[in-house]
Amino acid sequence: MRSILLAGFGLLFSMGLTAQTLDDAIRLSTLDHTGTARYMGAGGAMTALGADYSASAYNPAGLGLIRRSELTFTPLLYSNNTDARWSANRENDRFSNLQFSNFGLVISGQPGNSGSFTNFSFAVGYNRLANFHSHIFSSTRNEGSILDRFTELGRGLDPERIDDFEVGPAYDAFALLFNQNDNTYSTDLIPGTELRKEHTFRTEGSINEIYLSFAGNLREKLIMGLTLSVPIVNITEDKIYFEEDEDREQGFRSFEFSETDELTGVGFQLKAGMIYRHSQALRFGLAIHSPTWYSLSSEFTTSATYDYDLNWLQENTDFPPPVPGPQTADSPRGLFDYNFTAPWRIMSGVGYLIQNRGFISFDIEYLDYTSGRFNFDSGFSSDERVRNNEISNELGGALNFRLGGELALDLFRVRGGLQFIESPFESVDDRDLIWSLGVGIRESDFFLDLAYQRGLREGAYNPYQVPGAEAQQRVLTDATVSRIALTAGFKF
Repeated sequence: MRSILLAGFGLLFSMGLTAQTLDDAIRLSTLDHTGTARYMGAGGAMTALGADYSASAYNPAGLGLIRRSELTFTPLLYSNNTDARWSANRENDRFSNLQFSNFGLVISGQPGNSGSFTNFSFAVGYNRLANFHSHIFSSTRNEGSILDRFTELGRGLDPERIDDFEVGPAYDAFALLFNQNDNTYSTDLIPGTELRKEHTFRTEGSINEIYLSFAGNLREKLIMGLTLSVPIVNITEDKIYFEEDEDREQGFRSFEFSETDELTGVGFQLKAGMIYRHSQALRFGLAIHSPTWYSLSSEFTTSATYDYDLNWLQENTDFPPPVPGPQTADSPRGLFDYNFTAPWRIMSGVGYLIQNRGFISFDIEYLDYTSGRFNFDSGFSSDERVRNNEISNELGGALNFRLGGELALDLFRVRGGLQFIESPFESVDDRDLIWSLGVGIRESDFFLDLAYQRGLREGAYNPYQVPGAEAQQRVLTDATVSRIALTAGFKF
C-alpha cells in the first residue's frame, strides 16, 4: 500500500452482510422441484392426481394413491447454456453435470381391520428442491473501472477505517493511492482510458430435502397427507472481474478482483395436502406448505491483484509503489450467521382421468415473496430492516400455472406439459415458459420413465456498481436450461 498499513478486522461482519441480498431471498423462496420423470414430463401438474413418488414434495396426499410399496430413484442430466451481452459484445458459456433429482422408499398397505381407511402410505427419502448451477462469462471494452467504485467507497475514510473486503484489498495491492489532505483515494489509471473487461460469474449448489411423509386414503373419497421436511442449503458463488489496458501506454496494466461466497444451512418445513375424488374421473387437490425456517451461515472472502509498470510510475508519478507488480492482497475470512423465513406456498389443482386412456390436469400455485424475512442478531437490526424493506418494496406475489397430460397406450405412456412461472419482482409482468415431454413403460413390478424439460430464463446483473454514477455497467443474460431425467421404480 502507499500509505499506512491497514489495521485488519474492523468491518468484518458489516461487510459480510453484503452477501444477504434480494437474490438470496428469492433463491431461498423459489421452488424448482424437478421430481420424477413422470412428474417432469407432465409439467408438474399433478396436485390433484398423485400416485407418484414426487407427491412427497408438493402434495403428500398423492402418496395415499400408491397401492403397492415401491423403491424409486431419478438420475438427471442438467445443462445450462447462457448468452451474455455486455454493451455490444456477446459471449456464451455452457455448463452441464449429472445430478440426482430424488431417491426414496414408499411403504403402502391396507389396514388390518375394516376401518374407514382403505390404504396407508409412509415414505422416506431425498428430493432436490432447487438447483442453482450456472456459468456466465461476459466481456466488453469501454471506459470506467471497478477502481472507481473503490475510490467512492473509501471517500472520507483514512486507511485505518476502510473496509476489509473491497477498498482494503485494493489498497493493500497498491491499486489505490491515499491523499492525506482530503481523505480521498486516486488510481494510476489515466481518465478516459478504454479497458478490456471480463467477468466470470459461477454459481453451484442446490437445496435438497430429507423428509418423512404419511398419507391415508379415506373410503377412496378423501386422501390426506403430511410431509415433515428438512431442507439443506449449499450454494457457492465465485465472481472474477478482470480489466486490462491493452495499449500499455501508462503505469496501469491490469486489475483483478475476485469474490467467493459460500452459503450453507438447514431448515424445517411442514407440507399438508388433500385430494378429493368427486368421481372416478374427476379429482381436486389442495396443498399448503408452511414457511420454511432456515438457519444459515455465510462465509465471504475477496482478493485483489494489481499489475503495473513500476518504471513508468517511478518516472511519471510522485508516489510510485515500493515494489514491482503484480501484487495481491486477500481479505480476512468473513463469517455471518443469520435466519431466514421463506414464504407460505399454496397449490391447487384439478385432474381428469380419461377412462384407461390417460389424464389431463391443471395446477395453480401462489406464493407471496414479500413475506420472506431476514432475521439478524440484535447488533445488526438496522441492516435487517434495510434488507426486509427491499423485499417488501421490490418483490411481489407470484401466480404460477401448470398444465399437463398423459396418454396411455397399453403398457406405454406419452406425456407433455407446460409451466408458466411468474417473476418475483413487483415491477416485472413477464412469465418464464417451461415445456416438457416424456415417455414411459409400466409393468406390474417395474416402471421406467424418461423426460426432457427445457426453459428460457432472462436476467441481468451489474459486474460492479459505482455509487452515485448515472450510468452503470450492465450485463443481460439469456439462459437456456435443459434437463433429461430417467426414473426407475420397483414395486413389491
